[in-house]
Amino acid sequence: MNWEVICFDLDDTIVDYEQTFKRALEHCFLVFVKKNGYDISFEAWFSTFKKFCDLYWHDYQYRRLTRIEYRRRRFLDTMLAFNLKADADLSDEFHHYFDRVVSQFVVPMKGIEPILDDLYRQSIKMGIITNGTSEIQRNKVRYLEFTRFFSDEFVIVSEELRVEKPNPAIFHYAINKIAPNSKYKLYIGDSWELDVLGALEAGWQAIYLNTRKQPPTTAHQPLAICHDVSELASSLSRSNRP
Repeated sequence: MNWEVICFDLDDTIVDYEQTFKRALEHCFLVFVKKNGYDISFEAWFSTFKKFCDLYWHDYQYRRLTRIEYRRRRFLDTMLAFNLKADADLSDEFHHYFDRVVSQFVVPMKGIEPILDDLYRQSIKMGIITNGTSEIQRNKVRYLEFTRFFSDEFVIVSEELRVEKPNPAIFHYAINKIAPNSKYKLYIGDSWELDVLGALEAGWQAIYLNTRKQPPTTAHQPLAICHDVSELASSLSRSNRP
């Protein structure tokens, strides 16, 4: 099968979000915590911060917490764990600054650029379909210098449409924007619920880039399940033969 269109998720598919997140947080830590003279290492602070990120994630994911509430809890609980002074205003300022600078610390997934180069040489149309904030997500693509692969108009961000994955509408919008008459279209992402189910329900084929080793939660059948980027490269090579 020769793919006419291949679209990707952004975070944890194109972008190594864990590394990006940690690098940006270290900068914010130096600006907001270390500058006050607190005798604490970033690694200790980050380990605790990550613990609270994970602790409250499901409440945020299932909308029991708003984005602001989620961010405040993880920040304030971390500061409290080290007996550091903090309030909601400081949390908001910290995260607002994080949003401003995170794109500057972006790290690509190891091995993803050669895949994109290969698809580009084959003249396959490529796009990104991502949930998130428009300015932040678009800046990540720019700072990676991946606009040569993904033109601005083919980067589809949920905030701009007010529609999020897994809603099939965002996939329908993307294909109508990129190549309306394409029959062979593929979506690649790291979330079973958001990426794989969303794409399949919208009539796309899908590859599950399961780097976090999360088992599928439904009986849907994607084109492939890949556990790292090298497996993704092999799967694309096999599936894109005439």
